[in-house]
Amino acid sequence: MMVEIDAATEFLRARISCDSGDTDFSQYMKFGIQLGYVVPFGLLYFSFLMAILRRRRHCEVFEDSFFALHAVDGVLTLTFLILDISFIRINTYVRPICEYFVPLLKDDSYNLTPYFTIYLYAQFAKMLSTLMMSINRYTSVNYPLVHKSMWIQHCPKAIVAILLIPLLFVWPVAIAKTCFLPNKGQALIMYEHHFRWARTSFGRILIGGSTLIFTIFSSIVTTYKLSKLGKHMRRVEVSLTIATIFMSFGFALMLIVQVVQLVVPLNTFIDDPWLATFLLGGTQFVNDFYMLSGPVVLLILDRKIRKSILHSSLRRSNSNKRILEVSARPVTITETHMF
Repeated sequence: MMVEIDAATEFLRARISCDSGDTDFSQYMKFGIQLGYVVPFGLLYFSFLMAILRRRRHCEVFEDSFFALHAVDGVLTLTFLILDISFIRINTYVRPICEYFVPLLKDDSYNLTPYFTIYLYAQFAKMLSTLMMSINRYTSVNYPLVHKSMWIQHCPKAIVAILLIPLLFVWPVAIAKTCFLPNKGQALIMYEHHFRWARTSFGRILIGGSTLIFTIFSSIVTTYKLSKLGKHMRRVEVSLTIATIFMSFGFALMLIVQVVQLVVPLNTFIDDPWLATFLLGGTQFVNDFYMLSGPVVLLILDRKIRKSILHSSLRRSNSNKRILEVSARPVTITETHMF
């Protein structure tokens, strides 16, 4: 959970605690359950990403501009999940690790600044990639005749926008000192505010709000169009659109949970640990659903995509096998002299 309220810093600093109130075994079980679905689905997303990168120019299935956006989204998703698990979640659920880091990171310093900056950057960029994929699906359903030519021209610009716009909102964190102040087992990172007008919360409102409004609008329109035109569209187009609708739904749920966190006073979380635990678990589950649902839905819906990823894996396996067979053959070297 990320907090950026200046008035809360000293309040939390006096109440640092890695103890959630649950037993260590219970906390380890929660962490294990999350790893139990995040790791396999993350590896599935990685395989999906590798298939796109390897076969994009040689496979008709992956020629759509949507997959170029999905490749960028995959890199951002995996980066965010690795950062989230490697520090935020492990310090939330594994008390000894939290207690090890508290003395090192509780005071204002630049130790956590690079981590926090990249974490927020990936979060913002993921929102923008969701927006761009929603726009892509919207144009494919509503403007099918010009969709392909439009995205051939503008897809590189969309990718540049996804990667550059978040820098406008995370630079205040990049120049700020940060501190690690866990409260009742929940890992919290705070950062200094050098400029009152430059806060990451403004970026969340702007990017998150715009993405939410358009994804809801796009989902309604494309769902209606699919019900009318679905039989006349390529199966892969239908699968891509449905997967984007699932992702949009996950994004909406994630924003709702974050708004609840902002609306509920900090004192309430401290006085009612059950509410804090419920919101923490709900936030992480909804966030994982938003992050990982896209490729899972695509693999379930579309046989061609499943076959393409399986084919890519088999080719890689057969290639390794051929290398082993060749290396195992005896080699005769004949020395020749040219005069």
